[in-house]
Amino acid sequence: MLNSYINARKRETFRAAFIAGNQCYMIANHSKTCAFITFGCKVNQYETQALRESLIAKGFMEISPEMAADVYVINTCTVTSASDEKSRNYIKRLKKKSPKSSIVVTGCYAESDAAAIKKIDGVSHVITKADESSLAEIIVGNDDPCIPQITSLPPYLLQNNTFQKDSIYRLNISRFHGHTRAFLKIEDGCDMYCSYCIIPYVRGAIKSRKLQDIHDEAKRLIHNGYKEIVLTGIHLGAYGKEMSDGISLVKILERLSEFSGLGRIRLSSIEVNEITPELMHLIAERKTICPHLHIPLQSGDDLILKRMNRKYTAAYYQEILDIIRSNIKLPAITTDVMVGFPGETERHFQNTVDFCTKAGYSRMHIFPFSIRKGTPAASMQNHCASPSITQRKDLLKAHADTLSYAYKKQFLNHIGEVLVEWERDAKTNKLCGYTERYIKVLFDGPDTLKNSIVPVQIERIERSDVFGKLNN
Repeated sequence: MLNSYINARKRETFRAAFIAGNQCYMIANHSKTCAFITFGCKVNQYETQALRESLIAKGFMEISPEMAADVYVINTCTVTSASDEKSRNYIKRLKKKSPKSSIVVTGCYAESDAAAIKKIDGVSHVITKADESSLAEIIVGNDDPCIPQITSLPPYLLQNNTFQKDSIYRLNISRFHGHTRAFLKIEDGCDMYCSYCIIPYVRGAIKSRKLQDIHDEAKRLIHNGYKEIVLTGIHLGAYGKEMSDGISLVKILERLSEFSGLGRIRLSSIEVNEITPELMHLIAERKTICPHLHIPLQSGDDLILKRMNRKYTAAYYQEILDIIRSNIKLPAITTDVMVGFPGETERHFQNTVDFCTKAGYSRMHIFPFSIRKGTPAASMQNHCASPSITQRKDLLKAHADTLSYAYKKQFLNHIGEVLVEWERDAKTNKLCGYTERYIKVLFDGPDTLKNSIVPVQIERIERSDVFGKLNN
């Protein structure tokens, strides 16, 4: 099994390097190895892939993080204090497991507190956002893993959001190892400043990618066999906001939906007040664009939304959902909900439960409030007790499972277009994949169907699994 895994990674390494148009050195016994660990969002997954390709192009061979690598690259998340702790603990485990390895830390935690990471035993480099595109050169240029270095901008530049604006444009990718869907990052930064979130302070202001760069990268991904592209960004709906050429998210979707060879496009996430009539009409009209919108809610109570600095009311959010459903047939609406925000009472929480019931979400990501130093919410009064937060999370999770089951039941005996995953379902050994509405379906079929979009009739729906039959 291990030899099979390593051989597969070797083949992928060669393919990725050639496709990127870079020189690929022959991998010999003396070649350096690298491993990648990613925490956090889809944007981080995208950025990890860009870093992966840059090291492969320098002659590194990627191996599993469970093996002893010459270089470990950890792409961190800092959305909560727990995220920081998770990264620190992982670094310490790596140091203990492989003391001679070089540990390179990048990502949002590296951006927010590079000095703290530098103090962790075993860290050789802390690389911030402005220099991620030079990560491979930085690693290759320093062969002594025992000398900790920080490659980062001075704090006053970070505070003023003036770090290199074009750094995201240099992170171009060709493929995603192990993924059937490809992420395409079109935007970075956020200007919402929700009271619980550190990300606007870490990633800075909105930075939209040039249309031609998006066009070129999408073409490469399609050429490399990807049937689905997921557009992603920190504040996706704000794409183009700071530009003067009138390019918007809708324009990007219009352009990509016309590309030959692309099966479908999916949006990673969008704020409710950025869903325009033009966007809804485009999704309804073009089969290529998935009828699936991930719209963060966070709370169904207006007082808590205001304390969160979320710029909408529950009534407005529901109005947009009603309009979406009047334009798009059986859309999949997924969401994020936070429980236990400071000041949330049982009544506020019940308002959220009631709202989610009416909203009829197909899938919910529920997470507990966690104090994030440096955010307004950290200093608010009336923090909820941990047992209460856990209880609310568990209750809402059970409620979310019921809503998801109810949504999926609408598709019994319907035919869904399933993008077949590279790996079979571990429990049943059946082929598996997601429909355009992000319903995972298990079905029998040959391996030749992997990475293709096929029609599958849904025959049985259980609370945890959906089963179907290939519709030839």
